[in-house]
Formats: sequence, C-alpha cells, structure tokens
Amino acid sequence: MNEYAGPSEKFAAGRSNYKETNMPLPDVASALKSFQEALIRNTLQVRRGELDREMLVHMDRPDGETRLSYARMDGRTVVALVQFIPCDPVEGEPCFSVGWAVEETRRGQGKAREVVLAALREMRNGFTRAGMNAFWVEAIVGEDNIASQKLAERVISPPVKTGTDSYSGDPIVQYLRRIEAQSEL
Repeated sequence: MNEYAGPSEKFAAGRSNYKETNMPLPDVASALKSFQEALIRNTLQVRRGELDREMLVHMDRPDGETRLSYARMDGRTVVALVQFIPCDPVEGEPCFSVGWAVEETRRGQGKAREVVLAALREMRNGFTRAGMNAFWVEAIVGEDNIASQKLAERVISPPVKTGTDSYSGDPIVQYLRRIEAQSEL
C-alpha cells in the first residue's frame, strides 16, 4: 500500500499553460518529508535508478494522476526529491510538470541541479526504452522563489511566460523544455 502523500498529490495538474485551478503551488518540501517517513515505515515500493544507483524511483497514482518521484539518497536519508506529473501535451507530445525540494541542511550545495538532471536522465532512459523519443518538462515557479527560478533557467529554459497563480494570487513564472533521446543533460 502506498502511504506517501503530501500536498503534491495533484502536483501542478491542470496548471500547465496557466489554466485556472483552485490548487496552491505544490509544496514538494512537504512531499520530501512524507516520502522519507514512508520509507522509514517501509510503505513504498521503490527501485534503484538504472543510471544513478543513489536514486530511488517510485511511481504512484494519487487521485488517479500518475506521479513519478525520484529521491536522491545518502544512506537511508532522502537528500532531495524531484517529482513529475503529466500535464497538457505540448506540440502533441507528452509534457510533465516538475517540482523539486532539497533537505534543509543540504541546500545551497548544488544538490538541486544535480538531482533534477539525474532524474531527467533516468526519466529519459526509461521513456526511450519504452519507445517515447521526446517529451517536455514544465516548471511553474513562484516569482519570489529566486533559487528555483535560477535552477529552472539552468536546467530547463529561460522564462517562457509569467502570470498570476489563480489560487494564491501570487506571481508565477513558467519554464519549458523539450527532452529528446539525444538531448544533453
């Protein structure tokens, strides 16, 4: 049974291209803590990454929405968590909203960039093996989250669009990138 929850159950679902939604921006930091607790309780089915053996991979379907979670481990401790949730296709190809969090004591050490890129490599590896040669990733970042904006600009794209979150009224920034089998990550 999957007892891993957190506020990201519907992580950015329906928020792609700024659709109106009544959900807050996802809190992946809470999801990281929930993931760690579920690992301790042994209630998650995880596997090691194929390319990165320090990465745990978990897929579940809370509320019917597929969620792919990639957790960077240091022993039995979750150092960082990256989550992908399908959103509206872009140019007819699958698109996934991405969010990330790094354990508080490990922030400011470059872990987020390292883990997001490793998760994208794992995801691309699995999708390519399954015959999906291209997909998109989208990050919706709060305008006040400067660290995540910088990371999104480094690993995804320059800002594509700005807007206002319909739930909170907060300004948000969209980042979008096409990932192909041969994309450099």
